[in-house]
Amino acid sequence: MDDGPIELGAPQIPSDGSAVAPPGDPLLPTDAAPAPAKDDSASESAQVIAKAVRYVKAKRGGDLAAVILAGSAARDAMTSHSDVDLLVLVLGADNSHELVRVLSRIVEIRYLGASEAEEQLNTSPRLPIILRKARVLYELEAAGSQLLQKAHARFRQGPPSLTIHEKIRLRATVLHWLGKAEDQQADPAIARHLLSLFLDEAMSAFYQLRGFWPASPVEQIRFISQRDHVMGEFLQQAFTATDLADQLATARRIADHLFKDIPAPARID
Repeated sequence: MDDGPIELGAPQIPSDGSAVAPPGDPLLPTDAAPAPAKDDSASESAQVIAKAVRYVKAKRGGDLAAVILAGSAARDAMTSHSDVDLLVLVLGADNSHELVRVLSRIVEIRYLGASEAEEQLNTSPRLPIILRKARVLYELEAAGSQLLQKAHARFRQGPPSLTIHEKIRLRATVLHWLGKAEDQQADPAIARHLLSLFLDEAMSAFYQLRGFWPASPVEQIRFISQRDHVMGEFLQQAFTATDLADQLATARRIADHLFKDIPAPARID
């Protein structure tokens, strides 16, 4: 939003009672209510979630189908810097985002038409992962539960396989950024920036070529290392090396290892 996050105080509850009640109210399924507070942080998180859902219901009560909690809050793994992520399913067409602030937390709300959400499960590289460990906070006619069931089934199928032409294009895209970084060695700041783009693209390519769903940014290097020790070692060296020449040399080894079985584009001359 143009004016930044909206700070939520104590929104008024509509007269029809559509605002979310505190945890334990019959409006919320028992197993979907925020977990009991174990410490101050958990208590704050539960308050943030309850206030955010109340806000959504007051704003979109007429066409609201479900409110789904995703991310670290759904996994009970929030840190002091974690945001709260809500996916809000609506009955009509929508694909918008909103940021609000509740207490000390930023709440990111994505509004999505229920039918469109089901379609995106088949095309989005991220939605099945996001919903894999999500939790339904509110729903009508099991709209949220049905979407999560479909997301779990889609996740088990794995990401779509790449064709040989897609692999060749992927190889060319990743190597493009490495070449740009090598061209800018005389300007270390620019070269390192371009090298960081190469490393991001290379890790993304690893998932696509090996048929894995992407891990979270915090888990990426660990995830890759567990499945390809050599690739993991190269990434560790590239991210921790202080000498630009060493970083570029390691980046070239990453590219050679990652694309060793992928041919270059066909010559036509």
